[in-house]
Amino acid sequence: MNYLVIGEPCVDVIHKSNGETVNSYGGILYSVISMAVLSGANDSIIPVMNLGDDEFDNIINIFRKYPKIKTHGINKVKHPTRKVNLYYNLYNTDKSARIEKSTEPTYTLDYNQCESFFKMADAILINMISGVDITIQTLKNIRKNFSGYIHIDIHNIVMHTKEDGSRIHKPVDNWYEWCTNSDTVQMNEFEIATLSRDRLSEYRIAEEILYNRNYEVKGLIVTRGKIGVTGFVKKEKSYGNEKFNDLDHLNVASIENPYFKDSTGCGDVFASSFTIDYSVNRDFIKSIHFANRMASFNSSLEGIKELDKLR
Repeated sequence: MNYLVIGEPCVDVIHKSNGETVNSYGGILYSVISMAVLSGANDSIIPVMNLGDDEFDNIINIFRKYPKIKTHGINKVKHPTRKVNLYYNLYNTDKSARIEKSTEPTYTLDYNQCESFFKMADAILINMISGVDITIQTLKNIRKNFSGYIHIDIHNIVMHTKEDGSRIHKPVDNWYEWCTNSDTVQMNEFEIATLSRDRLSEYRIAEEILYNRNYEVKGLIVTRGKIGVTGFVKKEKSYGNEKFNDLDHLNVASIENPYFKDSTGCGDVFASSFTIDYSVNRDFIKSIHFANRMASFNSSLEGIKELDKLR
């Protein structure tokens, strides 16, 4: 299998609750490297991104440690790589547990930069690391012209960056379009709570996504950190002689990790793990369980340098 990965790299400056500060490369690198670690022996991972010239050589050298990662989709640009300061106060997923301050993101990826790789790709992972990694029109064009499997983590399309660099959750006017132009959709509990200006319930949002007018979305995933994961999927049911479609939802408990170090990148590893597993077996529930295990194990690791241990 050949996997395209779309998203932005960044430099994470992690401020832990114990006062320790850790500098690490992050963003889409968690997804790209974990895919290289977890994918099959003959698979290829092709990141498609704009990368600031200040960190270009460093990140290319990291990717070269993994033979499965092909770097010809990476475009060097004269723009500083985004730096994200992450302040952790608690070991959970409460909003107060993590405060972000960010510099400007790298340039948004053009559709033409993606299209040339479609013929060689079997699946695409889109992870909206900055929230402006691609535009909604690019996503629509990808969905229209790519016949393979697409998984999207909407991630930071719900984040608004203020002048001081701090980031806050904010509703998205075109959330329906973002969530209905892929095969499977992922977001966390705070993102789905923020998504709609009408404050729609999770079940209502799942209905809107899975019974949409754009594309047949197979499932919606809501990650909840230490609480676990919820999956929504359409299921054919029957009542007497009548058959109909209804929504089922699956709640998967988190896997407690006694060796917790850092939750950075867990959602990104979940996305890559789910994409790999689902692209092969098309079993939504099995793939959620697999991704849940990998995300939990990632919390015992510290930075991308330890992602090899996911094996």
